[in-house]
Amino acid sequence: MANQAVGFIEAEGFVPIFDAVDAMVKATNVVVEGVVRLGGGLVAVAISGDLATVEEASEIAEETAKAISGGSVSSIVFANPCDPVAALAAHPGLLEGS
Repeated sequence: MANQAVGFIEAEGFVPIFDAVDAMVKATNVVVEGVVRLGGGLVAVAISGDLATVEEASEIAEETAKAISGGSVSSIVFANPCDPVAALAAHPGLLEGS
């Protein structure tokens, strides 16, 4: 994942995340690395791509998920992720149940 930004979007439930994924991939050229259940009803999606694309996709995802759920939605973008963060983005299943 060299020279690629990564991002994570977290929301309450699968429906807001799936709707967010749908909106992101239709509007940008972001790569969806995977979706993972974090526990407590929280679900996250990991994305990658160039920085501008990941930032745009994260904004779209947050707006879409908030409109669907009305609940808490969070995101973070790493412009130049360290190796462990890049590994988590590439293999979001490592976060399962944490």
